[in-house]
Amino acid sequence: MAEIIPFCGLRYNRKKVKNIKGVFAPPYDVISEKQQGELYRQHPLNIIRLILGKQSKNDDMRDNRYTRAGNLLQEWIKTGILVKDAVPSIYIYTQDYVFDGVSKKRVGFLARMKLEKGNECLPHEHTLAKPKQDRVKLIRAVQANLSPIFTFYIDKKNEIENILKSCIRKKPLISFKDKENIMHRFWQVGKKNTIERIRKLMRRKKTFIADGHHRYEVSLSYLKEMSRKKGSNGEFNSVMMYFTGFNDQNLSVMPTHRLVKAIPDIQSKINSLGDYFKVSVVKNLKEMLSAQAGKDGFSLGMCYKNKFYVLEMKDDQILDKLMRKSPAQWRRLDVAMLNSVVFEHIFKLKEKQKEEKISYTRDPQYAVECVKSEKASAAFFPNTTKAEQVKKIALSGNRMPQKSTYFYPKPVTGLVINKF
Repeated sequence: MAEIIPFCGLRYNRKKVKNIKGVFAPPYDVISEKQQGELYRQHPLNIIRLILGKQSKNDDMRDNRYTRAGNLLQEWIKTGILVKDAVPSIYIYTQDYVFDGVSKKRVGFLARMKLEKGNECLPHEHTLAKPKQDRVKLIRAVQANLSPIFTFYIDKKNEIENILKSCIRKKPLISFKDKENIMHRFWQVGKKNTIERIRKLMRRKKTFIADGHHRYEVSLSYLKEMSRKKGSNGEFNSVMMYFTGFNDQNLSVMPTHRLVKAIPDIQSKINSLGDYFKVSVVKNLKEMLSAQAGKDGFSLGMCYKNKFYVLEMKDDQILDKLMRKSPAQWRRLDVAMLNSVVFEHIFKLKEKQKEEKISYTRDPQYAVECVKSEKASAAFFPNTTKAEQVKKIALSGNRMPQKSTYFYPKPVTGLVINKF
């Protein structure tokens, strides 16, 4: 069940913000340090200053990226840069995009979802400690959901999406195309009967986290923290989410590649890969990705010392033995095999070490550049985890390794804020 709640969103004031396109940003966890600087320069009111403020060597307990975000949010509200809608609403958000050469249109809506037992949003990935520590500091400082958690629901008859489509015949409040050629459109819906129809339908739906596992867990822990202080009736007992239906138009998934660094005696460990995998040398990145995608069963791409390889599992029995403690639902996923066989068994990395020594990117060319510049010792390229696999794993109650999926495109941050 999903208890959906409309809210009076906090939004950029178009009378004061003329170049509205310039204030939006991707979710914080996909923003590189370089992109952070670009977003700062893009617009003086860009939401990056709230979701991922710059750090300073002079930061202390009283003055840091979190306190500055809290103070800046209050300043923007006080000066009318951000204004609160008068009517509790849901917000329709569509994205027109191209994926693997196919034009698609995602239709979804933003609303609050109540955080309570029996109303959970099902996760599919494990989380990391450091990002949660970071986000809990931010939510304490700003007392708001600055960006939505990306979720999907099962609606085989498309009843909810049909209601949403009937509401978007009028001109959108916001419409812009971003650097990736994705068209974003945004509408406010304040009609009570329309909202109630969607609420009634959503009460029968299971919801699944596509992106935002860390923020969802932080919202749950923040609710417990605030309930001890104030009781459980504040607006912190819900979280802002972006909901979209489970279908081919709405859910496109890309792989997330792994960069490893500072692995002790890495050469001997790379040599050990041949005990478990058939290792084939290929000419370049393009050939590696093409060859990998065409393989049956498990296959990984690897870049090491500026050379490219395709790794195929030699024997599934060895795999089953090494992954016997893993949940059955994800033993057949490339990311799970990479995590269990390569990182845990061959590289001997414990959970804390994996968090320290592995970083992530969806850009394969960037991964290669990191290896060439020696920012990373090696890069690994798993195949895509399909949306149907994500759903099955979430329903089973199990979780995949961190960063197993990259749902594309991400909802942008800055369209609306849920202020507590």
